[in-house]
Formats: sequence, C-alpha cells, structure tokens
Amino acid sequence: MEPTARKNQYGTNNILGNILSGTKKYEEITLDELKKSDASLMSRRESKYLMKFEDFMGIIPGLSEDYRILNVDGCTLSGYETVYYDDNSFITYNQHHSGKLNRYKLRTRRYLSSGESYVEIKEKKNTGVTIKRRIGTSESGILPKEEQDLFLKTNFPYDYHDFHPVMTTEYSRVTLVSKNYDERMTFDFGLTFSSCDKRISLSGVVIAEVKSGKNPTDSKALSVLQYSGIRKRSFSKYCIGVSLLYENLKHNRFKPNLIYLSRLSGGEALC
Repeated sequence: MEPTARKNQYGTNNILGNILSGTKKYEEITLDELKKSDASLMSRRESKYLMKFEDFMGIIPGLSEDYRILNVDGCTLSGYETVYYDDNSFITYNQHHSGKLNRYKLRTRRYLSSGESYVEIKEKKNTGVTIKRRIGTSESGILPKEEQDLFLKTNFPYDYHDFHPVMTTEYSRVTLVSKNYDERMTFDFGLTFSSCDKRISLSGVVIAEVKSGKNPTDSKALSVLQYSGIRKRSFSKYCIGVSLLYENLKHNRFKPNLIYLSRLSGGEALC
C-alpha cells in the first residue's frame, strides 16, 4: 500500500510529498499489531534528538531494512493534539526546571488519525525510565470526572482538581517500529505551542525520539543518528513550550535548547 497522509497542520504539499516519498519503501504495521506487541513500550527509556528537515530526509532511507512504519487507517503521517495541565504555580514545570527526579506530567492527548483520546500521566523516575499510564476519554482538553477519577487519584501525586490547561501542542508524526518489536522511533513535524493568547510554531524543526524497553546496545536508529552527527539532547516539549509561552517563568535550564531551536528554525529568536 502506498503511504498516505491526512490533512494536517504541517508545511506545504511539497514537504508532505517529501516525507511520504522518503518512507514509501517501508513495510507497514497496523495500530492493532502495535498494541498487541511489546513495542507499545509504556515503560521505556527515551532518547531525544533535534534536527532540520533535511537531516530527517538524509537518515530515513537508512532505516527501512530494520523498521516498519505505522499505518493508522491508511495514514502513515498522523496528527496529534495534546493539552498539558499544571497548577497556578506551574509545579510540574518548575520541578523539571530544578532537576527534580521522579517528576510527573499530566496531559490529555487526541490521536487525529484514529480518533482516540486519552488522559495520560508520564512519570520520569530517577533511574531514567519513563512510565506512561493512560485511560481513555471522550474529549481532549477536558479532564474527566467520575470513571477516571480513581485513575488520577491512584497514579498522580497531586490533587488534579488544582490543575488546568496551560498549553496545547499540535504536530504530525511518523512512527517506526523495529522488526523485533523492542524499539520505536518517532519523528514529529510542524510543532506548534499555543496558550489562550499566544501561538508559536517551530518551522523546519524535526523532533526525533528513540524509545526502548532497555538500554539499547545494538540499535540501528542510534547508529544512524550517530553516524549522521545528530546528538542526543535533553528535551521536553512541555517545558520548551511553557518557557516560550510564559516568559515570566524562569527558563535558564532550557536556554541551550532554545538557542539551538532558534538556529534550526533559521535564526528566529526563541529566547
């Protein structure tokens, strides 16, 4: 089947065409296959990378022998909409900024290709492992009440009633799954951050993540990235977005990434 994409917020038809052309040699994996496999990786180690679109086009052909591409209802380029929550003191943002271990993020996520929506809690442990817990909900951007109340009380260490939406992110994603199901690699395009009165886009920037159930020793993805000179970076979409949208909050810890993103975006001032 030829790769296809639903209409999304990322770029021009030419850019979309380049993405689809670069991934057309991949074998496909369905969402049902992914959910039934070990590659769902709800407990994992994450490595993150920032690159230009040209870098993505340079490395994507070298991964087709070892990875399959996720196809959701005929789409290999899928849209994501995520709403992040924090309290009035921005406790989860500030804990990340201060380097606190065993930290949490609370969000709702809507998968535009499948129509599924979830409330998600991400916990970063001091061992470096990230654990994602989630439960289905009917709407993105609205914290659920009754049936999900127990889920939040059990898995989130704060009173979620004190939390409210502070940021929405939108982007399009290509997902690769290793053929032995022990690793996933994602590429995010056209990332935008928005609050109630501000919207910022990271044009031309691609965010890649390698997600593995253990410390990878023979990862083809990591080898290709290293060979291409693309280095691992500590990066949080939530923290970068909040630091850009809420300029009154401290963001010194994230300034190196803000400067690097500015360079990748063609010199646009982000800090």
